[in-house]
Amino acid sequence: MGTIIYGAAGLLDAAEGVQSDVALYIEGSRIVATGPLAALRGRYPEAALEGGNDVFLLPAFVNSHDHGRAFGSASLGIPDDLLEIWLPLLSGCMAAAPYLAGAWEGAQLLKSGVTVAAHSHIPPAWTQMYDSSVAMLRGYRAAGVRPAFHPPMVDQNPLVYADEAAFLAGLPDAATRALAAPFVQPVPLTTAEYLDLCAALFAEFHDATDHTAHIQVSPAGGQWCSDALILACVDFARQRQTRVQMHLLETRYQAHYARRQWGHSFIRHLDEIGALGDWLTLAHMVWVDEADLELLAARGVGIAHNPSSNLRLRSGVAPLAALLAAGVRVGIGLDGHALDDDQDYLRELRLAYVLANRPGAASPAVTVADIVRLGTAGGADITLGAGAPLGRLAPGCLADVVLLDWAALRGRWSPAGHPAPEDALAFLLHRATRRHVRHVLVQGAWVVRDGRCLTVDEDALADAIRADLARQLQDSGRQAGLAAARVLAPHLRRFYAGWEAAPAP
Repeated sequence: MGTIIYGAAGLLDAAEGVQSDVALYIEGSRIVATGPLAALRGRYPEAALEGGNDVFLLPAFVNSHDHGRAFGSASLGIPDDLLEIWLPLLSGCMAAAPYLAGAWEGAQLLKSGVTVAAHSHIPPAWTQMYDSSVAMLRGYRAAGVRPAFHPPMVDQNPLVYADEAAFLAGLPDAATRALAAPFVQPVPLTTAEYLDLCAALFAEFHDATDHTAHIQVSPAGGQWCSDALILACVDFARQRQTRVQMHLLETRYQAHYARRQWGHSFIRHLDEIGALGDWLTLAHMVWVDEADLELLAARGVGIAHNPSSNLRLRSGVAPLAALLAAGVRVGIGLDGHALDDDQDYLRELRLAYVLANRPGAASPAVTVADIVRLGTAGGADITLGAGAPLGRLAPGCLADVVLLDWAALRGRWSPAGHPAPEDALAFLLHRATRRHVRHVLVQGAWVVRDGRCLTVDEDALADAIRADLARQLQDSGRQAGLAAARVLAPHLRRFYAGWEAAPAP
């Protein structure tokens, strides 16, 4: 016996618009049929009935780029700054143990309506990459989130983008250069060892049928990775029909790096070496050249757009309207750095919508439906690959469903019949937050009921994380690393200020 879930209204697919009287018939992990409630009751009279006339149904969201930190860095004494200054500080920041972080992060995402998360891993140490990856994956799966998991790899420019000798020479004294030394050490992991590690994770966790987890690869960022590393990761992904995700063009200095290295854009360089394709997702892309948009679309490259993080780390506003107008595939990610440190995916969609629509009557418009598509089917496409049965509510799709509190969203002053179906999506996008997420299903099973996560004990997780952080406060090595990063911060700022005269991308 299956289950019928119904609502007063719903969105089956962002391309189709809101419908009244929406119901789904689910058997096991899949949606079998959709239609009006009465029709499905007639076809499946023995089915259990869930939902109500006070809920709104829509596909679960896909968080197309994140790091699973479990909490914001600002709460641990790492204020927002330029990425190039913030990252060394972050390396000295306390972090939850990987299983705890995955389980806690998973619960928070589920309560925000997210059931798929592209996770760019941050190991406690490079030597702990495999064990921490396994623990993080198990934490996500305990919560019920589907991770698209990609461990990172870097093999160059660990502290500054090239000119490492110039940066070290510009430090005022030997004591300061000694503080910088740990930050410029090469990663103690070869490319072969990294790919062997990814192959082991792939064999244990990758699920291309039910999509409970994907294992992908991540040359962490163009400026941190040699061409050889990038191409080795592409070969790994293509052989296994999985994906590559990397950070790119997040800051203007990364765009300047490409000009300094090759005399043209990062995207042109990646295309020249054969690294662009529909297997690739690039996170951020704030400083992409407009001239490269058609090339990205032609190669089928996906873009993970991260509006909050791009603002908080002073990177800028990515040209979302231009990307969509060029036909580039796009999803939206929280990057673990939402404006309010709350992993509120609905609010992130709203921010993406507001930032995308620029001043001027001649500016291209991005619609509400565009944004919701990027958070659902578009995100599934660039995170799990074309054809993944998620991001839509249709027969054959996996039953990942969000039920919003439609009565609370409409509010006390909304008259009967308002909003009309054609206005409902805009109404939802302008008002909804994670507090309106009432129930969530993953693969046909309830994981959130009445706003409470059913899969993990959040109170116990919070207690364990607090105890873990208390132990880390006594870690003198971590404290020394953070102190060193704080000393280096003004020198990094001066170093990159000298790049301001570089040609604009």
